[in-house]
Amino acid sequence: MLDPDRIRSRFPALREIGPTGLPVIHADAPGGTQAVDTAIEAIAGHLREGSANQHGAFAVSQRVDRLVARVRDQVAGFVGTEPDSVVFGPNMTTLTIHLARALEARIGPDDAIACTRLDHDANVSPWLTLAARTGATVRFIDLDPVSGRLDLGSLDAAIGPDTKLVTFPGASNALGTIVDPEPFVTAARAVGAWTFLDAVHLAPHAPIDRRAMGVDVLACSAYKFFGPHAGLLAADPALLADLAPDKLRPAPDTGPDRWQTGTASFEAIAGIGGALEYLDEVRMDAIVTHESDLTERFLSGVAPLRHVQLHGPAEATGRTPTFAVTLDGLTPTAVAEAFATHGINVWAGHYYALEPMRALGLLDAGGAVRIGFAHYHRTDDVDRVLEVLADLTR
Repeated sequence: MLDPDRIRSRFPALREIGPTGLPVIHADAPGGTQAVDTAIEAIAGHLREGSANQHGAFAVSQRVDRLVARVRDQVAGFVGTEPDSVVFGPNMTTLTIHLARALEARIGPDDAIACTRLDHDANVSPWLTLAARTGATVRFIDLDPVSGRLDLGSLDAAIGPDTKLVTFPGASNALGTIVDPEPFVTAARAVGAWTFLDAVHLAPHAPIDRRAMGVDVLACSAYKFFGPHAGLLAADPALLADLAPDKLRPAPDTGPDRWQTGTASFEAIAGIGGALEYLDEVRMDAIVTHESDLTERFLSGVAPLRHVQLHGPAEATGRTPTFAVTLDGLTPTAVAEAFATHGINVWAGHYYALEPMRALGLLDAGGAVRIGFAHYHRTDDVDRVLEVLADLTR
């Protein structure tokens, strides 16, 4: 079991005091978690000790080589992949666009790509762009707006013999819905298609194992799991080797480094290692248990509030502690502003989840208010959020 006070002491940003004299509640975790002390120190330590490019003959460069190799090993353990399948980049979106560009040579006008109506746009727009460049067709797996879960009955219509790529989220950044990869992987394998998993929202909340899931490629961003702004892509090494990414001529012709354009942010890589060191210490099973308690508490508290509508799964199982709500008579922006006066940070709008908001009929109405917790939140944080929600009547 987690000790919430000890956990909170590891996150310097959580010491901030808000306008009411109470600690600020960063309930905007789905947009980016706060950084843990080991990540902060790893970044600062790398910069203090000196940095250099890789593969030099001198000590500082060789230390950077060891850093990159060590963090690749850590990432491989975190997402269940091989170290030589790990590509570092500025964020998940940039890495996904880079991969989509490399797939252009493999997809043509007679091919199809399957996306979902539950995804963040980083797992939609790159594939729409790929289709526009190649003449391919994009088909969508539908979202059930009542349950907030994907309609698996629409898989057969979206995935067929012409499908070359099936993309889906590990969890929804908008509704908190966790997605079982098995039906998507099975359907893709049946037609010989590749699979791509957006693991950004899943990474801080649940264990990930690329090989056990059977997905070909996954991507996530470290600033969503207590580290710096940096991205990770992990893929079947054979697939990475078989594709030809855009790169400079002097860049390596083999290995994950050929997918990394320019000099990597070694301080960010150090920070990723620091974040993963912390997660190894805390353990994901303890995080899952604690966040399940937070989820149960929020769902139980919001259910009696008749002026608050929850969008997404109403049950605690199969979801993260991320909640989209709308309030009668108040715009999402007005609600977020009211929360801010209480020292509580929440998000308003579509948070780049265009397809879910459109499916829910909210896209043209200002979206929704997103309240998102992480394992460093306590039950009293949930209670403070619920108190504000209860008071926000028109």
